[in-house]
Amino acid sequence: MVTRKRNLFWGRKWRTPDIGSGIFVFCVHLLALFAPFTFTWHAFFVGCGKIVLCGLFGITLSYHRNLAHQSFKLPKWLEYIFAYIGVLAIQIHTLPPTGSGLVIWDGSIDSGYMIEKGASTMFSYHGTFFVNSACHIWGYQTWDTGDLSKNNWWVALITFGEGWHNNHHAFENSARHGLDRWEIDICWYAIRFLEAVGLATNVKLPTKAQKLKKSFAASE
Repeated sequence: MVTRKRNLFWGRKWRTPDIGSGIFVFCVHLLALFAPFTFTWHAFFVGCGKIVLCGLFGITLSYHRNLAHQSFKLPKWLEYIFAYIGVLAIQIHTLPPTGSGLVIWDGSIDSGYMIEKGASTMFSYHGTFFVNSACHIWGYQTWDTGDLSKNNWWVALITFGEGWHNNHHAFENSARHGLDRWEIDICWYAIRFLEAVGLATNVKLPTKAQKLKKSFAASE
């Protein structure tokens, strides 16, 4: 079993960008704390819509599988649309944010703002955090990746398929992370739809030879 020493929170060297990011994330959580006191059903559904739109199409489909790992190709106009949607998640930027894009969600700071922006952004953040934390602690390993990555079903559910982390570490360029039928991968279903209508091309999947090479039987 692969093990490694954990980096201590206080033992790391904090740079200026780290401190700035930490303050921003803290403020997002602070904003989310007010959500229960400003609850409206309209804001709730808008917030859920933002989680799906930004989390599924912006972060998971666009930033991660399309841009970072190039596991499939999209027409440039659609690639840019999904990338701009990813900007609204306020995680990392591949493109400069535009005022018109932010107005879709912000409008004015009313009672629903805490849910629409604060709570939904916090939910998306923790989904990403869980992929890089929980998926290295809890779950199971299907492939011999030589690291601590694990497949975690509940992280996969809240991140639209990113929780099948051991699968992803084994086949980084695969457009599909949930490789078994029962491994629900909502992002993969979206990619398959785009492929079916001719918008996603050159969709990459692991070959039998690649699977055999990464199997535990091959390493014995």
